[in-house]
Amino acid sequence: MMLLGAGLCIIVLSGILARALERRTRAADRAFRWGMLAGCAPGLWAAVSLLVSQSPAPASAGAGAAFGLDPLSAWFLIIVLGVGTTTAIYGIHYLARERPGRRIGTAHLLLAVLITAMAGVVTAQTILAFMGAWEIMAITAYFLVVFEHEHAEVRRAGLLYLVLSHVCIIALVGMFAAWGGGVAGGSFQELAASAVHQRAPVALVLVLALIGFGIKAGVVPGHFWLPSAHASAPSHVSAVLSGVMIKTGIYGLLRVLTLVGPPPAWWAWSVLLLGLASAVLGVLWALAQHDLKRLLAYHSVENIGIILMGLGLGALGSVYHHPALALLGFTGALLHTLNHALFKSLLFLGAGAVLRVTGTREIDRLGGLVRVMPRTAWAFLIAAVAIVGLPPLNGFVSEWLIFRGLLGAGGTAGALRSASAAAAGLALTGALALACFTKVYGALFLGSPREAMVRESAAERGLVAPQLVLAAACITIGVLPILVIPAAMRAAAVVLQGRGAIDDVVAATQAASRISLAALGLVGLTAIIWLVRAGRMVRGGAPVAATWGGAFPTVTSRMQYTASSYAASLLALFGPLSGTHRIVGPTSFQVHTTDPILDRVGRPLWGWLRRSAQGLRGIQTGRIMWYLIYVISALLGLLLYLWLVAAQ
Repeated sequence: MMLLGAGLCIIVLSGILARALERRTRAADRAFRWGMLAGCAPGLWAAVSLLVSQSPAPASAGAGAAFGLDPLSAWFLIIVLGVGTTTAIYGIHYLARERPGRRIGTAHLLLAVLITAMAGVVTAQTILAFMGAWEIMAITAYFLVVFEHEHAEVRRAGLLYLVLSHVCIIALVGMFAAWGGGVAGGSFQELAASAVHQRAPVALVLVLALIGFGIKAGVVPGHFWLPSAHASAPSHVSAVLSGVMIKTGIYGLLRVLTLVGPPPAWWAWSVLLLGLASAVLGVLWALAQHDLKRLLAYHSVENIGIILMGLGLGALGSVYHHPALALLGFTGALLHTLNHALFKSLLFLGAGAVLRVTGTREIDRLGGLVRVMPRTAWAFLIAAVAIVGLPPLNGFVSEWLIFRGLLGAGGTAGALRSASAAAAGLALTGALALACFTKVYGALFLGSPREAMVRESAAERGLVAPQLVLAAACITIGVLPILVIPAAMRAAAVVLQGRGAIDDVVAATQAASRISLAALGLVGLTAIIWLVRAGRMVRGGAPVAATWGGAFPTVTSRMQYTASSYAASLLALFGPLSGTHRIVGPTSFQVHTTDPILDRVGRPLWGWLRRSAQGLRGIQTGRIMWYLIYVISALLGLLLYLWLVAAQ
């Protein structure tokens, strides 16, 4: 832990230097870049060493320590430091054009503190350390979300994020208060002992954990803070928020399970159903979006749903004593947590490059960008194939493990058999994701430019290298999943506390490897055929003919399918659930998107709360006599409550 602590200090120091040397641009950028790399290296070394070692003992800092490392913490620490550092380096080039109008050094410092706080969350071993790191993470992320605070929509997104973040904190404070009321030291070991001896209200703890950690993760119906916050933040910050920070909610749920043991059946079923709803609704609402970053944010809701489906399957396997299914579920959930961090961060970095080159996030205004930014186009394509869950990329491997687990549940007896129905929902999610990313990639990079949007083609330079690093990780895990599956299994074993059977996971891994290699061979064969055909066309001269214009005299870019028209027929199948409504005029046709939860539940509820608060303003008379009466009444009520409790 000393090595990790030193590395985190270096990360914070690099942010401080970036702020202090802000007027010396090159020195500030160099200090931040090399400081981030030097700071993340010790933590990554400690985490990887723990996950690949065969020793059963965790590398904690000792009994009673505020921070420690076990395989579950190590798995999430790799995500925090690896993806966080890559996106931070991307941010150096992404924010460079903001000088001198903004304090870029402040943004770098805030990002360094955010990464350090997230590392603290996943390594905390006491209530105080966990909540302290959690609060620093929430506040720092708020300041990064409102980085462009001069825009009203950014301020609204920041306020919504701040409110929901503190709803999470209230739920977590209630959880720890209910759980640790009889615990003297407040360490996680004491909380686990309290749960074992049934001194803790486990049902209340699990409900509050699902509320607090679920909202942070973006689980439906507590997801509606996520699209606006992730769309408003700078793109590299969006990558950290979507790829890394929301995973602290998943970590929190898993950590609670390690401390309380196998949960009740109702809780496991609730997690599975919430995951199914988040996956299907998240991808459906993403399909309806016109804003590139909001679309990617809704896909985070979808993938959090997939992770929760694996987590729910693992919990059900524990409840019904099927260790093979439990290990499949938890391993798939943990692996998808890593995979989503890689490909979703890559997608947000690609979106940032598109924004820098074109100046817009509106998908229907773009097109033909593969000619302007080919390297970003290839990296975005890799991430798109990965997020859809197709081989030979990493998204396929983790979804395959969850699929195998859900289908395996169909061969069991009793209530667990019903879990296999969720496989249909996972398949529907994959189909809608495929439709969504064919829409996005086609509208952004293929065809002809719909508007002359290219402002600065050279802006792509410096933004490509971090994308290529993440793309290489997606390919490596997809083709060679055996490199990461054992580490994911070791982290899952912490949740299962040694209760697990590895045979089914090994078989699923081998099957995934064979499918990935076959898909890689097919991709290679297709590339060879394409190159041979292209060579023949170059030597023989390619025939050129005008595109048929459908009886119009000339062909224009307006004749192309837009992203909205491409998705319209699919969205119509889901009706109001898709969150779209049409405005048809004599000479226009517009499709507007809403969030059904926010607009039909959240905003009316907020309006009711405001009206209720206005109605209570009458008791604020300004007279001390009335305030003393309020205080005395409250004290009498508390005394009455204590008397009734004592009488029982």
